[in-house]
Amino acid sequence: MSTVNSVVDTHNIAQRSQTVTAAPTEQATTLETQKPLEKSAIPTHRLESYQRWATVTQGQHKVSAAQVAEQGLKQVSTLLKQLQKQAKASLVNDPNRANMANQQAQQLQQQLTDVNVRYFDKPLLDHQLNLITAQRPAAKHQFVMRSVDLASPKARDEQIQVQVNGESATILLPGNSDSKTLQKQLAKGLAPLGIEVSNSASGTRFASDSQHWQQLQQGILMTGQGQRLPAGEPRTIKVQEQLSWQDPREWQLGSNEELKQAIAKITKSLFKVEQQLSEIQDAKQKMQQQLHKINRSHSQHTNVEQTLEQLHGMMQTTPFSLQVTSMMAQANVSRSHVSALLKS
Repeated sequence: MSTVNSVVDTHNIAQRSQTVTAAPTEQATTLETQKPLEKSAIPTHRLESYQRWATVTQGQHKVSAAQVAEQGLKQVSTLLKQLQKQAKASLVNDPNRANMANQQAQQLQQQLTDVNVRYFDKPLLDHQLNLITAQRPAAKHQFVMRSVDLASPKARDEQIQVQVNGESATILLPGNSDSKTLQKQLAKGLAPLGIEVSNSASGTRFASDSQHWQQLQQGILMTGQGQRLPAGEPRTIKVQEQLSWQDPREWQLGSNEELKQAIAKITKSLFKVEQQLSEIQDAKQKMQQQLHKINRSHSQHTNVEQTLEQLHGMMQTTPFSLQVTSMMAQANVSRSHVSALLKS
């Protein structure tokens, strides 16, 4: 910043000297001609330097996020291998050995469930052990509503009120309509509450992202008109999560048959995780190579921006990218000042 300030100070001193010596008419003319100079930006080479530094720093944050995801996937891979081993050991004929192995398998299963990989407080892995990317968002939480079937056909119209975490929606369920028509009405009405609706072999199924799921687990307040829901006071409808085979919580480690099915699911999950680990390692290596090039040459700026876009496909956007955009609008601050702001 001292270099930038010295340039600005010198420019201001020159302006004051000209103002004292010039005639009034000349002073106005001089000030008018100097206005463009006052509005002029930092020299092009300096702006390029800031832009280059910002691009590299953003790339370094992308690499850091990839490294965190890589370590998380390695942890998951190790736990899956250990769980696979203990699940197989639970099938031995020796009851004592089988029981001990099963206990260890259940502990490993719980550790997998508790894995929480984050960068800048944003999750990098979802509850199904999938890497979260810009193209592949976190898996939704599937659930059903207990003790009520909102898509069941009825002879009369029914208007229901749905309340979740202080937000509410009113949905009209027409009479003499089939389940598919009612599901479409539900989907339209529940969308503002962060709830999706779909049809499955077992009936109507709902889904939400992790943030909304935390709220929905407490139950959903509903009021009807006596067709599917009682009229009057709101009723709390409990929800029950429907787990995917990819979710470690779904794996049953009880009977031998359940263990065999669990081992098959563990094996498929391990293959998936190893594949994702390879992908993130390749993306991280490419980014590191590009960052190394741009640190040596200005001509590599375009390549780095292209690689940033490629890595963006592997890693979700971090808060840092938004901060860089804001910082570049005030390019007359020093690198140390920018660093301090970014840490705040």
